Amino acid sequence: MISKLAANRNVLKNLVLRDLQRRYVGSIGGLLWSVIHPIALLLSYTFMFSVVTQLDIGPYSEFSYPVFVFCGLLPWLFLSETITRSCGAITENSALITKTVMPAEILPISITLSNLIHHAIGLGILLIVLVAFFQVHPSVFFILIYLPMLLMLAQGLGWMLAGLQVFVRDTVQALQIILLLWFWFTPVLYAMNRLPAQIRFIGHINPMATIVTGYRNALLNQAQPSFPDVLFVFITSAAIFVLGAMLFRQAKPAFPDVL
Repeated sequence: MISKLAANRNVLKNLVLRDLQRRYVGSIGGLLWSVIHPIALLLSYTFMFSVVTQLDIGPYSEFSYPVFVFCGLLPWLFLSETITRSCGAITENSALITKTVMPAEILPISITLSNLIHHAIGLGILLIVLVAFFQVHPSVFFILIYLPMLLMLAQGLGWMLAGLQVFVRDTVQALQIILLLWFWFTPVLYAMNRLPAQIRFIGHINPMATIVTGYRNALLNQAQPSFPDVLFVFITSAAIFVLGAMLFRQAKPAFPDVL
């Protein structure tokens, strides 16, 4: 798989560019909308949670609630959008699968890389806000620990779902329900310590809980999650990445016939 990706790196590059262009085809703003969307999201959260409501965020109380939420929302949006769009990557590009010799693995990867660019833009905007109104600490570099785990988790799940959608077209519908439940059990809108003690174990077995908390702690200079939690998420993400690649590779020969 790695050798095929290396041999088709130019194809992958063109697919990423095509994906970025398709998002804003016909629009005047183009890629500028990638900047406007995160800013609008941050402003809407600022109004809702700073003007309309006041919520307790525990150890992060020195920061505004919108910043607290946005720090956790960035990795969650990357994961949810990547696996949702990857789910239809093969079925929506059936002509490329049935009429070309391009490795099918590239399609979900191109979506991951395209979303990574948007993720970087949102992260950059958040850092500007922190510099302007708060402060940025060297702890921000801890994101480099959590980002690879997030990428492996999203790519592995993306491959699994892309392959499954070819054979079971209800996959994307079930995924939306799973993501909704997964979101509420991930500390995006609340701090990890707000989970009731009897269900707090869910946070320890939920890889996104550690990644979201890690992002937030890195950006807001809080204590990092324990080494065992980080090691568990790394092993889990790497296992899902490898398993997703293997399952996709096994299912790939049947794609042309089913499509």
